[in-house]
Amino acid sequence: MIPTKTFLLTCTREYCWCRLRSFNLLRSLDMPVSWVMVLFLLSLATIPAAGVVFADKGEILSEYGDTYAGIFLGSVESNNRIVDPDGFANWGNPGWAVNYDVGDVVGGILFGKKLRQENGPVRLELDLMLDGKTASSNKLDPSPQGGDETVRSEFQWVATARAGIERPIGRTTVFATGGLALARIQNSVTDIDYFPDRDPEFDPDDSFSDSSTEVGWVLGTGIEIPFSEKTLIRLEGLHMDFGETTHLVNQSGNNRCGADGPNRPCPYQIKNEMSVVRLAFVRYFGP
Repeated sequence: MIPTKTFLLTCTREYCWCRLRSFNLLRSLDMPVSWVMVLFLLSLATIPAAGVVFADKGEILSEYGDTYAGIFLGSVESNNRIVDPDGFANWGNPGWAVNYDVGDVVGGILFGKKLRQENGPVRLELDLMLDGKTASSNKLDPSPQGGDETVRSEFQWVATARAGIERPIGRTTVFATGGLALARIQNSVTDIDYFPDRDPEFDPDDSFSDSSTEVGWVLGTGIEIPFSEKTLIRLEGLHMDFGETTHLVNQSGNNRCGADGPNRPCPYQIKNEMSVVRLAFVRYFGP
């Protein structure tokens, strides 16, 4: 990893950009970095913003319109879990489970509208994130001779549709949102058979690769502070849960599903979740 005091512009086949990821500033957003960003945002609250007038009953800024759009950059962690109910991979150990996670930088766009209500605005918001980072583990078979089965989960894109409420606290607006999350997820298990007298071979019967669009739920909270006229800066956290899907291996049924199981296709159950901490710049439109 590039040291934190080094700033390089690096080009590879995958990207050519200032290696902010390598700084580890946005790669994981661990506790120290999160506090730095929070303190940065809170410090903006002490900066006078000319021409900005605060209104009563939760109307954030009287000079702002009701429609807004923004861009964001942040840290995402994909949290995944695979369960082997029959003990097929970890032979004779039904219910064996493996957690596998991955963190990455994520960016995207958001659009929203405020509905002015007597007790304060209600916000409706859509956003889209592009990810593509793959979480994986080869611990599905933890035996000494194992490591030949690799599970992978990739979030290709994620979108949310949320409604929320907000309350002003001085110059800061605190908000909470919830709603539906939609994601294109590819889950797979790859089984490689090893032989003493020939090259390893891919075993399609004990492997699968399924790509599907999953619907789940999302909850989030955050703060917003004026940055300039009609522009806000936002720090926000979201958690998304896409539930559990079932996938089959031993598709021909030529082996038993565990030590005492029948000869049939054997299920794996995969649960996919995602957590995001992101920094956004939001621009309001209208009079």
